[in-house]
Amino acid sequence: MTHAGAFRLANWLHTQVITEPRDLRAIHRLRYRVYCEERAFFSPSDFPDRLESDEFDDYSVHFAAFDQDGEVAAAVRLVCPVPGRGLPFQQHCSLFDGMTLPDQAQAGEVSRLVLNRGYRTPPGGGGTGTVVMEVYRAMYQYSREQGIRYWYAAMERPLLRMLARIGVVFEPIGPEVDYCGPVVPYLLDLEELDRHLAWCNPDLLQWLSSAS
Repeated sequence: MTHAGAFRLANWLHTQVITEPRDLRAIHRLRYRVYCEERAFFSPSDFPDRLESDEFDDYSVHFAAFDQDGEVAAAVRLVCPVPGRGLPFQQHCSLFDGMTLPDQAQAGEVSRLVLNRGYRTPPGGGGTGTVVMEVYRAMYQYSREQGIRYWYAAMERPLLRMLARIGVVFEPIGPEVDYCGPVVPYLLDLEELDRHLAWCNPDLLQWLSSAS
């Protein structure tokens, strides 16, 4: 099992942690197009400036993949824990009975994954997952550097299946709810991920860990 499609993207994508306000605005603009206009998860009237954002953006690290023209191809955020404030999934999802969660200081929530419609068939080859994995790689490297071991995510099944096919297996921690579509809350232990990929997909593990 490999993820060779991702290796062909370096010539046309640049992925980074977002530090400039203009880049964050570009992400918010893309989120508006996808979450409000394309998928109608939110009402456009709630965002008259056509920039989709929420209170968790201020407590998040944002990652984006840009093409050669500076257009956002994909983006995602990792919501970081703040004392006295829960993570987004905790506002919408319940947990299975008896579920014990890891130390919050070592966890973050993968949230607001967004993919530009023009890059769902990447010009560099591969499918939708190849561009998604570019921002996941940046988020993985940041998490490992910062001591973040656990990722929460409320995901729809197509994304879950895409990740599972390459060896990135999230475990369900609660029942399905309707929140930006039918989603299930999941948890991923990055240390377990490393061990699993070393066995089933070492090429992907090497790619995730290597400099972009």
